[in-house]
Amino acid sequence: MSHDTSGDTADLSSLPLDGRYRILSRLGSGGMADVFLARDESLGRLVAIKVLKERLAADAEFVERFRIEAQAAASLNHPAIVAVYDRGKAGASPYIAMEYVDGESLKQRLRRKGRLSPDEAAATALAVLGALQEAHARHIIHRDVTSSNVLVDEAARVKVADFGIARMGASALTRTGAMMGTSSYLSPEQAQGRSADERSDLYSLGVVLYEMLTGRLPFSGESDVAVALQHVSAAAPNPRSLAPDVPEAYAAVAMKALSKRPADRYQSAQEFAAALRAVRGGGHAAPAAAPPSPSAAPVPTATMVAADALTRPADGATRYMSEVRNAPLARPPRRRLWRWVALAAVIVAAAGVAWAVYALVLAPGTKVPGLTGRTREEAVATLRRNELRPVVHEVWADRYDAGIVAKQRPRAGANVERGSTVDLWVSRGPLHIPSPDLSGMRAAAAASLLERESLTARKRKAATRDVPKGEIYRQKPAAGTTVTRGDTVTFWVSSGPPMVTVPDVLGLSSGDASTALEAEGLVATVDLVAGWGKFPGDVVEQDPVAGSRLRAGDEVVIKVAVF
Repeated sequence: MSHDTSGDTADLSSLPLDGRYRILSRLGSGGMADVFLARDESLGRLVAIKVLKERLAADAEFVERFRIEAQAAASLNHPAIVAVYDRGKAGASPYIAMEYVDGESLKQRLRRKGRLSPDEAAATALAVLGALQEAHARHIIHRDVTSSNVLVDEAARVKVADFGIARMGASALTRTGAMMGTSSYLSPEQAQGRSADERSDLYSLGVVLYEMLTGRLPFSGESDVAVALQHVSAAAPNPRSLAPDVPEAYAAVAMKALSKRPADRYQSAQEFAAALRAVRGGGHAAPAAAPPSPSAAPVPTATMVAADALTRPADGATRYMSEVRNAPLARPPRRRLWRWVALAAVIVAAAGVAWAVYALVLAPGTKVPGLTGRTREEAVATLRRNELRPVVHEVWADRYDAGIVAKQRPRAGANVERGSTVDLWVSRGPLHIPSPDLSGMRAAAAASLLERESLTARKRKAATRDVPKGEIYRQKPAAGTTVTRGDTVTFWVSSGPPMVTVPDVLGLSSGDASTALEAEGLVATVDLVAGWGKFPGDVVEQDPVAGSRLRAGDEVVIKVAVF
């Protein structure tokens, strides 16, 4: 995780908070607070310090919300929840000391690597559900479950963070009528300013699951209000319409979680988790069938039989099948039986002939042309001439130049109806490239270059004697090494020569004093002075004085007596 040392960091770095937490760098900033990396000097560990923004510290409601966040998170103990260790004040602003997660947010990972495989998405969602189950058991509602608040460390462990607008029990702080949360992930009831419950968190997690499966959010708009209104009234597109390779069972789980009415969603984190585990095991995540009304007439369809079989208890199913096997079969007269068999054979033959005529002569179908290796523009134009609808995706592909179709679905030659969609995967360029040479560049230019190459920049700083301050002098992987798009390239920026302590050279001879200063990387400048009588040839004064801190290469003036 790259750390920004600009901004408020300088204001805090010189003062250990409460004499304990030494600020090292800024990790990020949100609407309510800034987050810093710090060292707990009492326990010798890294922590994250969240400090309420100064402009909000005078607002009693924000301070109270901040206190509730600390109280809510500190009461939770779960491996998938960011732990809270301590709270206090940094000047007038309250702060929270919490577990430092060395990694990135799920949102950053999706932007860097694209959507997850269904199994990866399910595993991540299950970890979040474990955290929510722990919170909900203590009557704590997160209210802001987003991919930005799900952290993934370097060992792929998932942590849920930021209970900044959590509601504890019947707390009225997040009152009805106030829309709280992030618009892209809001449940319909939150978007309408109504009270939220545990099922609101499950809706927001449904949005996160949708985002993991498709790489996109279900709703987008020109403003937060436009997005919030869609959560209230618009139906989310099925994930398979955006990513056709998403299994139907996974899409069904996401769509159930995104139900507008809370009663139609999963009713608990446990129920949501059970559905995900079922689809990971190759099962289906269909909602339980409602019991039939006593007055409803039975409809003998295959669908109803299947639903009945799924909901019937195992022992009931056994008795039912046993009764069917043991029931005496009514034997129809032989002539009537053959009459029905002959009629069925005629119907089947006629249906076969009709289908063949339709498929070969009347069906308004077309064949999918071969598009792999063609340019994007040529492929799109070809599909439109054939009355097919192109859907273009971009991928990194080593074998195809940028702008060339690397893959298509359906395959070339497949028969489809006119108006059908054909997915095209167009190359953005090679997936594997040489690591760019960053030596001598400034940090901003290097970060911009890496971003253009779809690589992640990680900046480090260190003192060097030979490289000018602000220039890059080292990188990993080394320049020219083959890397994959999305990989992280770490570079080190010179902070200038290292700091050294000026030694005490008073009373030494001019030569010995110069040698002592040069040993520390300092430059001795001799200034001859008269009037010191019994100290000829000795250093009688130095500037700066012993104990001062200078950078290597700085000058120290030594005054040497001549008589």
